[in-house]
Amino acid sequence: MQIKFTVIKNEDIEKHLNELDKSELSSLLWKIQQLRLLEGKAALNTYLVVNTDEEYATDIVRILQENGHWGPTHDPNQTEFRFVGDTMELPEVKNPV
Repeated sequence: MQIKFTVIKNEDIEKHLNELDKSELSSLLWKIQQLRLLEGKAALNTYLVVNTDEEYATDIVRILQENGHWGPTHDPNQTEFRFVGDTMELPEVKNPV
């Protein structure tokens, strides 16, 4: 399944970013919001986020599959993972730092 969204925990923003970083992040998010409005889209969407290591994540995947919202993708610009039985297999990620 293609990873379509980037989720940043607010606690991590507070913990790991200095004031300049927070200001830059805020500016980028504002820019995205304004450009979405120009495209005729909702400025902000609300999402339900499920951490893949939660024991109920496989139940959520099954519900998504049943409703046609889960399936293979092949986009070289996106990270993908597979659902094998009751296990989600993520690609190996090298530490960028």
